[in-house]
Amino acid sequence: MRHMPTIAEIMTAFPVHVEESLPLAEAAELMKSHNCHHLPVMAEHEVVGLLTIEDLKLAQQPGHTASDMGDLSVGDMCRRQIKQVDLHTRLDVVLMGMAEQGVNAVLIMRNDRLAGILTSQDACRGFARWLQKEYLPTDDPGVA
Repeated sequence: MRHMPTIAEIMTAFPVHVEESLPLAEAAELMKSHNCHHLPVMAEHEVVGLLTIEDLKLAQQPGHTASDMGDLSVGDMCRRQIKQVDLHTRLDVVLMGMAEQGVNAVLIMRNDRLAGILTSQDACRGFARWLQKEYLPTDDPGVA
């Protein structure tokens, strides 16, 4: 029987995270500098939310209640209902749940502490690596 990849093999371990009091503009800069689309949000060492690139776009829409992003904190815009799974949950179960629920990121917890994040991008990269191991490309010059 073949080995199923684990969450730990494809997740982003120890992701950049922010405090909910951080100004939203600073979080946007952090996302840009780390080239990420999701930031776990913490309060007193506990995960309380998830800030996404979509949340930043929403805050920049005309007619938003704040006059500019500088008036908002991460806590004002982050999603509070977030999917969390234990590090030892089977990867196929997590991926199927993400697909069925339309979720593009889940926080990975170990002993109630943030251990990583699994995004749809991580899943695509993991699947691509699996395909590369399982199947040789037909345009590979080494294939006879």
